[in-house]
Amino acid sequence: MSTKQAVFQLNGEDYGLDIIEVSTIEKDMDINKIANSPSNVKGKINLRGREIPVYSLRRKFGIEDKNQDKDTRYLIIDVKGMDIAFEVDQVKGILDIDSSDIFDVPSVIKCNDTSYIKSIAKVDDGLILLLDSSFLLSNEEMDALKQKDKK
Repeated sequence: MSTKQAVFQLNGEDYGLDIIEVSTIEKDMDINKIANSPSNVKGKINLRGREIPVYSLRRKFGIEDKNQDKDTRYLIIDVKGMDIAFEVDQVKGILDIDSSDIFDVPSVIKCNDTSYIKSIAKVDDGLILLLDSSFLLSNEEMDALKQKDKK
């Protein structure tokens, strides 16, 4: 048994999201600021007539912001019924990972602040942190974005 993961990089580290969760991957998007938005939200994009908030995984993980470049991508994901664009440094591709190469998160890493880490995959000589998109945004962030969406 295996799983297909959309593998991307942030600050040189590899992460994965189940490809089933990713509706599309976009590039070269103009981000419009949103007043009084949560600190991890960079703004919003207009994707085929839909306004979608842009969430910075760099900020979420405590990594310094960087300017958008030719490799920057936006993974459009449905999180609890709302489309969110996750900004990442680059997408490496879709990887088929065998279940025998996927391991539980060590207990020293597990806590409320890292509940979004679902498991760890060993691929070649490296590790990929496999994320659970339903835990990436806090309830407070989701509530704030839903309020902005209603306006």
